[in-house]
Amino acid sequence: MTADFKSNEREFTAQVVSWLNESLGEEGHPFEVVSSEASLRDSEDGTLFPDVMVWLNRQAQQGFCGWELKTPSTAVDDRELLENAARKAGAIHADYFVTWNMVEAVIWRTPLHPEQVTREHRLKTYAPVTVVTTPEDLWVESKRLLLKAKAKEILNDLAILSREGHLHLIDVDSTYFVYELSKAVETLKPLMHRSLIAEIGKNTAFREGLFDWAVKQGIAAYDAGDVFYETVSRQIIYRLLGKILFYLTLYRFRSDIPRFDLRADESTRIDSRLREYFEMARGIDYQAVFEEDFSDGVPFPPDGAETLVNLVTDLNRYNFSRMPQDVVGNVFERLIPPQERHTLGQYFTNEALADLITAFCVRSATDRVLDPTCGTGTFLIRAYDRLRNFGERDHTRLLSQIWGVDIARFPAELATINLYRQRIEDYANFPRVISMDFFEIKPGAVLRFPPPRPTVGYDFMIDEAMPTFDAIVGNFPYIRQELIEKRIRGYKDTLVNVLKIEYPELFNNGGIRLSGQADIYAYLFFHAASHLSDNGRMGIVTSNSWLDVAYGYELQRFFLKRFKVVAIVESRCESWFEDAAVNTVFTVLQRCDNDNDRNDNNVKFVKLKKRLKELIHWNINYPMDRWGGLDWLTHTIERAGSEHYKLNDHRIVNTLKGHVTFENDNFSIRIIRQKELLEDVESSGKTVKWGQYLRAPGIYFEILQRCADRLVALREVAEVRFGIKTGINEFFYLDKDKISHWGIEEEFLLPVIKSPKEAKRILLKASDVRYKVFICNETRSLLRKNGKSGALKYIQWAEKKQTSEGVPWTEVPSVSGRKLWYDLGWRQPGKILLQMITHDRFFAPYNVDNIQVDHNLFEVFPRDDSYSYGLSIYLNSSVFALLRELTSRVNLGDGATKTEGIDWKDILAPIESVLSSLSAKKLLLESIQDRNIKSIFEEVKLRDRQALDSAVLEALGLDPDVYLKPLYDGLTGMVRERIELARSRKRSKQARTTRDVESLKEQVIEDVIPNGLKRFPEGFVDPQDLRGAKEISVDKGPLRLGSYFMGQQEVVSEGGLRYVAASLHEARFIVYAHRPNSFIIRIPKVPLVTARAVDDYERYLTDLKSRFFAAFIVRTHDHRQSETLVQQVFQGLGL
Repeated sequence: MTADFKSNEREFTAQVVSWLNESLGEEGHPFEVVSSEASLRDSEDGTLFPDVMVWLNRQAQQGFCGWELKTPSTAVDDRELLENAARKAGAIHADYFVTWNMVEAVIWRTPLHPEQVTREHRLKTYAPVTVVTTPEDLWVESKRLLLKAKAKEILNDLAILSREGHLHLIDVDSTYFVYELSKAVETLKPLMHRSLIAEIGKNTAFREGLFDWAVKQGIAAYDAGDVFYETVSRQIIYRLLGKILFYLTLYRFRSDIPRFDLRADESTRIDSRLREYFEMARGIDYQAVFEEDFSDGVPFPPDGAETLVNLVTDLNRYNFSRMPQDVVGNVFERLIPPQERHTLGQYFTNEALADLITAFCVRSATDRVLDPTCGTGTFLIRAYDRLRNFGERDHTRLLSQIWGVDIARFPAELATINLYRQRIEDYANFPRVISMDFFEIKPGAVLRFPPPRPTVGYDFMIDEAMPTFDAIVGNFPYIRQELIEKRIRGYKDTLVNVLKIEYPELFNNGGIRLSGQADIYAYLFFHAASHLSDNGRMGIVTSNSWLDVAYGYELQRFFLKRFKVVAIVESRCESWFEDAAVNTVFTVLQRCDNDNDRNDNNVKFVKLKKRLKELIHWNINYPMDRWGGLDWLTHTIERAGSEHYKLNDHRIVNTLKGHVTFENDNFSIRIIRQKELLEDVESSGKTVKWGQYLRAPGIYFEILQRCADRLVALREVAEVRFGIKTGINEFFYLDKDKISHWGIEEEFLLPVIKSPKEAKRILLKASDVRYKVFICNETRSLLRKNGKSGALKYIQWAEKKQTSEGVPWTEVPSVSGRKLWYDLGWRQPGKILLQMITHDRFFAPYNVDNIQVDHNLFEVFPRDDSYSYGLSIYLNSSVFALLRELTSRVNLGDGATKTEGIDWKDILAPIESVLSSLSAKKLLLESIQDRNIKSIFEEVKLRDRQALDSAVLEALGLDPDVYLKPLYDGLTGMVRERIELARSRKRSKQARTTRDVESLKEQVIEDVIPNGLKRFPEGFVDPQDLRGAKEISVDKGPLRLGSYFMGQQEVVSEGGLRYVAASLHEARFIVYAHRPNSFIIRIPKVPLVTARAVDDYERYLTDLKSRFFAAFIVRTHDHRQSETLVQQVFQGLGL
């Protein structure tokens, strides 16, 4: 038994020595030779025999590193093994030694005598070769290749140590780094979920505290049961990972904290071990990361120890000091699932967008910058770069100028890591990143920070007052405050009270009261502005909804009366946030207390005509070029319309009237004097839809101007009413099968249009709809008396049903207040219908059969039936479609628009006399009403459509020959932009995955074959051996081996080639040597030369494949994926 074990170990040693010497022959190494069991003299232990010795100079007895090899049954950190290896390393004064048990391998630092080897001496732990389990695996070809690749990887690292004295850790690649973290999250999530539930069961106060904590983190669905607890569990894991990442970042440059190592056999102590490490780091770091948080009260589950230990082992291989900014962002952006980021209202801002906003707002080297919702810190890092470019080089001073706040711990941790990494070796690092609710921070508030110290432990805090800021930048979250209000009662009042203190003249005595539907960013604008210095600028990314919705009114007034509105910027050619379910704009404001200066300001509504990567094409690694280019872009925007400022009697006067448009290849800028915007907002007493200035074509404004006396609000000529809101669609809407099953009497059923998709044509008939609505005003006793058993049984069945949240149907709020909960009441349906959601088909169905209408549609009742047809003609026209496109809310991220009741009432329609004249053209409607309505792109090409639209233009006093084509161009252009914007989001996701994989392959190819591929036959046949070579003609291929008979091998192609080679080696030579578009192949005369070249080439390919596989497995930890990537690389290289 023992002899077999020793034999196998010796065989493994012999193979390793052979592989290593082969590597020394192929690549430039500082080593001369590798030998086995060389004898070493030691004064204390006599003669020692390392299993493997790597020599710098064998004759001079100059060894570099000894290896101790074992089989899988012996651990690489076996105490006896380590002591033995360390003695041997000490005997030759080697700084390093290697232990390898076929599965795991470690390079160790040699401890000073008499110090023992500990985990602290691990220099590099290699990814395990998990497919190897026994010594006999050495003779399994695929496994032997993996072992050979591992041996060469270790030798290459030893060569780096010899030349440079340290190892380059693996640079972090976003795709596979996030992949590793994601796997750990998914494994730990159910375990943390159980631990969370257990803690809640023990402590009611903890449960209530958890709800309050979660909702302020943006996890507002506290009443969603397991979905809520799963989200919280993930957040706890994200927070833990953030702290681990930061600890590892610290460790690379700090000698005063120990290496972060966890052991699986300490599973019951994992929680306390984590606290010990974090407490040590807290002594030298910043409260945004290691400060205790409510969620830290959930114990780490012992059964998750192995997963966490493995993850930490893997993470220790990464070089966090060289981690690119996009990786840190991607950790947040891609580790957290898109649907969860949507719930949290948080999205990672790409650097190009952050740079454009920063260029607007950070204007001098002394500017102090705040991001009040800093997330992972993109704006903070770009502000740091901007300030450095202005000439400020002092790292400590730079950090004192940059402040970040975020209520969520995990992104705040990543923001701190990002700032810390700007100069990680500087002990005076002091990032001002604060993890707390920004609304709790008053202007000038004194905040407490741990001191930046080079040693562990501190007994005092640094008090620092938050300054006023010259620039406030950021990407505000998209969470409605009403969602927080549901859990934390009074939160809205808390926000208002904060604003009352900061703006007593606005919010006291029944002043401003933002809509209950207001996103949290509406409040953030007010509060952030209180931290802004005079003449300071604020550049904020938000949802575009405030441009057009109710609470936009107060924001518009606030902006116009407190700031110069520098620019409002939107892109219609790309989505800035691939995963966000909202469309976005950014707003640049400059604080200004002078009324005249504000009123004379020209506001720029800017539509970007290029993608950010095309617009901002300057390399981020060349900051002078990049910031210079960005300054040119912002200068172009800010100077647009400057020709309207004229010198008049020693005063500069703004002569702009109405609005003008500036266009170039990059921007479409609509310029409006701020005074006019303010007058418009004040006179309307409600939100003025500013979205029109960003999106509307010129024809829109021309129609409004020329038809001002012929257009009024739709509510003046018709009543608009929303359809039925049943409260329980599952009960009230029935299809044929359900009606048949219950035998419900026909008298209780009316046809209903439930979805706009059911309407294909303008003329809507009962036969077009799938559902019927249950309408019953009879009591159960009356139903029983009248023998209406179908309806009765259906009601009785429904009264036992519950919603998914466990609420009985009879107690659903929308039905419980009725005398009979199931009585919807009868209602007169409207003749003309309008769809709430629109994609690319624009029409208003005419309800000829008086079908009941669901609230997904709105019903229109003309105030006078005499112009009913005229109104229908107008509502089905492209003129109305244009107005609708601009009135509708385009903050649906999937490309559709949404039009609410208030929007319909305010949309413009012709005056009654115009509608009456259109009614006389009833035939125009009849010509189009019976065919399917197509997408607007097809509709505008149809003659009946053109005839109807021409009639509407003429009724409005516009010449169709002049206005019809611009109308169609403007309308289709806007719809195309809207739809393409949504599609670009999907394409970007797909393209990003492809880019990441391609980038990884390029990196590995560069690492494995830095000098390029060794081609066949040039690299394997001496040119002299090709003198007098045999030449054969081939077609364009590809070539492959055909049949083999009696020592002769066919070479064939799809093109019909059939060549009989003299041997298998010659046939392979032909196949390997073939190139596309090469029709002559030269074969050496001497068969032995041909055979040697083929054998050498095949060995080269085998070795190349193993090297590629080893490189991919180190980065991906996924065997199947590594094999696929190797195959893709070989195909790409034409092998």
